[in-house]
Amino acid sequence: MMRSIPYFLTFFIFALAACDSPDRKNMEGNKNFLIGKWHRFSIENGYSEFDIDSQYIVFYNQKAGRFGLPYKIENDSLKYLTNHYAAKITDYGDSVLLKGNDSTEATLYRFKESNIPFKEIPEEKDSLSFASYIAGFDQRLIREFEKAGIKISDGTERREEPGYEELLRKAAINKNDGSAN
Repeated sequence: MMRSIPYFLTFFIFALAACDSPDRKNMEGNKNFLIGKWHRFSIENGYSEFDIDSQYIVFYNQKAGRFGLPYKIENDSLKYLTNHYAAKITDYGDSVLLKGNDSTEATLYRFKESNIPFKEIPEEKDSLSFASYIAGFDQRLIREFEKAGIKISDGTERREEPGYEELLRKAAINKNDGSAN
């Protein structure tokens, strides 16, 4: 009886670990878990929104603008078809973690079904739908910066804190100084 306890304990640990692993059937070639509207925020890259369908990842952020890239899912990785970027995907249901082949990590958060703020990211920049999208995007961007403790002013008040661009520049300098050591 005493000899069987370590075997039961080992079995229990492996069974528990197997229950907590991501669903492999969901990842392999199946893009359905990724389709939808997503967003992310980081001090380095700012706020971005993603509109992912079965063929394209369309994203918009205040620095890069709008981009649409074709992609595919292979095993547990996302690969752009027109770019060398690839990332290992960990699906958490309401978020996905992307670990890129360029040593980057990004967590995308799914917009809640009841509160999706946009139908699509419009392609034509001179359209009324794009102007409407940008107005909503700017509000969501400000909200995310404020959650991170960064106040963004409209320029009418006196600046007491450094602006967004200056914060990004300082973060980049600090990051480069840290990697040089």
